[in-house]
Amino acid sequence: MNLKRWVLNREKEWIRLEQLLELSENNIQRLSPEEIRDLGFMYRSAIQDLSRVRSSREYQHLVPYLNNLVQRVHAKVYEKPPTRLRDIVTFFFVSFPQCVRKNGGIIFLAFLTFALGSALSMTTIHLDPSTSSFFLPPAVIDQVAEGKLWMDNIEAGTSKSSMLMTNNVQVAFKAYVGGLLFGIGSLFVLFFNGLFAFGGPLQICIQYGMGEKLLLFMLPHGVIELTTIFISGGAGMVIGLAMLFPGDKPRWQNVREKARESFILIAGCVFLLVIAGIIEGMVSLNKDVPDLIRIVVSATSAVLLFSYLFLSGRHVAESLPE
Repeated sequence: MNLKRWVLNREKEWIRLEQLLELSENNIQRLSPEEIRDLGFMYRSAIQDLSRVRSSREYQHLVPYLNNLVQRVHAKVYEKPPTRLRDIVTFFFVSFPQCVRKNGGIIFLAFLTFALGSALSMTTIHLDPSTSSFFLPPAVIDQVAEGKLWMDNIEAGTSKSSMLMTNNVQVAFKAYVGGLLFGIGSLFVLFFNGLFAFGGPLQICIQYGMGEKLLLFMLPHGVIELTTIFISGGAGMVIGLAMLFPGDKPRWQNVREKARESFILIAGCVFLLVIAGIIEGMVSLNKDVPDLIRIVVSATSAVLLFSYLFLSGRHVAESLPE
């Protein structure tokens, strides 16, 4: 067959390929299974056609057209599938809780690091009250001595919820990104948050008889917020440990697999921190909420959170990389 006749025969398939591209303009899933199969076959044929016309001086004018056609089909065939509601539900109710359980040991290590910092600061202040100024500014300590907490002047509301969400997410990401320093950065963030964000302020409040008031403020949102910080720190250490201990796999492969797990963990944490921020802004800061309701909210959030993390997704086979 001469080249001219070959071009005339192939033009029909190129036109058909153009038609399939138009039909699948918004979503390739609009095509039927047969059309998708034909698209794949004709794509491979078009690549061969492009190679052939490139080798012919007479039909160089077809090179731009076929090159463009092949590129368009390639983009369509390999386009990222759209995110579906089912994928989002699967992530939050299967992938995320499964990943938390798989990395439970590392997350527990994150908790112990935070607890160590808290215990150290509380012990230090208890033995030497003069060290209080290392953990809170003197003006804030004076305010506590007068029977007021530093958040007493903050009004509850949705705007405060948004601010608190942003602050919590920043802390979580610091704990996560610190894992890039072979996990040491995550440990430091957790340890110093235990020192200066929890243990130190709590012990100062206890010394001035304000410990119960601070705990009642923290209870409604604290279970979710602190658990999420531990998960975020654990997510960072997942990457750090993968760098230090690659095991039987090549280091780059182990880091890549663990990075996927760590991303699942931190992505799920953002959702939980949004919930914690809403509770903190609407309940914890609301001075009209009775103490009993605060305790009930805390207990309820604890039951729901840990039931979700430990039970959700158990009916689905583990799909995370080993």
